[in-house]
Amino acid sequence: MYKSLAFFAALLSVSNPSKAFNLHEYLTLVANNHPEILAIDATTGQYGADIQYADGAYDAKLDHNSFSRVTGYYDGLQASQKFSKPLEAYNAEIFSEYRISHGDFPVYEQEYATLSGGEASVGVKLSLLQGRDTDKKRTAMASARLKYKMWNEEAKLAQSEFYYAAILAYLDWIESVSYFNKIQQLVEVGINRQEGMKRRVAEGDIAEIELLEFETRLLERQSTFLSAERNVQANIQKLRYYMHSNASVDDIQNAPSHNTTDSTTGMVWPNAFKSVIHGGVSTSHPALAAKAYEMQELKQKMRLAKVALLPKLDVEAKLARDIGSGPTSLQDTEAKIGLYFSVPFERSQAKAKKSRTQFEINALEQKTNALQGSIDAKLKERLINLTYAKRLHDMQKKQVVLSRKLFEQEQRQFEFGSSDFFMLNTREVDAFQAELKAMTARINVFREELAIMKLNAKLNHQFIQNTLLSKFTFSEK
Repeated sequence: MYKSLAFFAALLSVSNPSKAFNLHEYLTLVANNHPEILAIDATTGQYGADIQYADGAYDAKLDHNSFSRVTGYYDGLQASQKFSKPLEAYNAEIFSEYRISHGDFPVYEQEYATLSGGEASVGVKLSLLQGRDTDKKRTAMASARLKYKMWNEEAKLAQSEFYYAAILAYLDWIESVSYFNKIQQLVEVGINRQEGMKRRVAEGDIAEIELLEFETRLLERQSTFLSAERNVQANIQKLRYYMHSNASVDDIQNAPSHNTTDSTTGMVWPNAFKSVIHGGVSTSHPALAAKAYEMQELKQKMRLAKVALLPKLDVEAKLARDIGSGPTSLQDTEAKIGLYFSVPFERSQAKAKKSRTQFEINALEQKTNALQGSIDAKLKERLINLTYAKRLHDMQKKQVVLSRKLFEQEQRQFEFGSSDFFMLNTREVDAFQAELKAMTARINVFREELAIMKLNAKLNHQFIQNTLLSKFTFSEK
């Protein structure tokens, strides 16, 4: 067991104890291209591509059409090219066309005939009722942009959850190493005291049963030490996942120094973290902002559902002129106006869509209110916990001072022979437990503050990057 102690102590020691593996170094590695962060970025790119796809509905296009008769009485051939560009306003479309024909056409195909130079035309189509204010294409464009914004807010939530778990793993590691360091000191002191007790037994100063009792307690400490060693190794594995770098394991194993009495003593908290710890739920909270964008999307759907109840009335205007020689009937400029009118008598589907969308809006309003209330209640609970955690930490620090004084006095009495091992061991364990409680209380203060930051969704990637760039202005507890 002593060999295991020496080995693991060497594993945790560093040549320069001042170079502790601090939170800044850890977060620098965590924020550097971790797969979970990269996956969030890739998802953001997908929503960006959806915007581009929706915008593509208004891309211009060029159509070509031609035909010729290879057999039969008539030998007419015709070719046309049409350029069209959809517009958002009034569901409009502007177009221009050039077509040319040659040969003879039957009477029922005279619309293909042109002068020798062909026919050029320009025109516009637009909606006057259904489709005028909005349509499926415009709704799809607005929806794609709203979903992109909504995902950006959801990404902040996902990032905040990730960094919360990562920093919590770091605090767990700090606590486990601090516990390991303290139990290590107890074991080392016990081993040294064991040698002294053996000499006193040999000299007849104390009974052998006291040595056996002491060795039993020492074995308990060594078992606790082994459990602490396992806990440290488990927390190292957690850090390895978040750091996403095997090369950094040495940094973890080499810090903090095993000679440090309390590893949490050197634990510092960025002022940037403390500045975002508050109990109020902001309307800009990513979860609420995402719901707001979702509401905007539903209102876009409602507009489309209302428009679908209107009759469809489209108008098309076109100017065309033939160029070259040919029949006199084709030589003048033509102006055409066309109307398309459609009235749906049974509008069950359109009414159902409108009704469903209204129910979705009502449900989302209630979900948003419930979400805001839930976040607010959890924040208030965490603020209460933080207040008591700080008070408990202050009390535990006082308890450490008193327990150390009692142990030191008991140790002097034991050395003078006016006390026994059992009382000394009790005082030593009490002092050890007091230090452990103070250490845990201090870490719990960090945990409560971290939970508040997570509830406020402040631990997003941009915030962490800005905190790292500021090189961590720290605040001691």
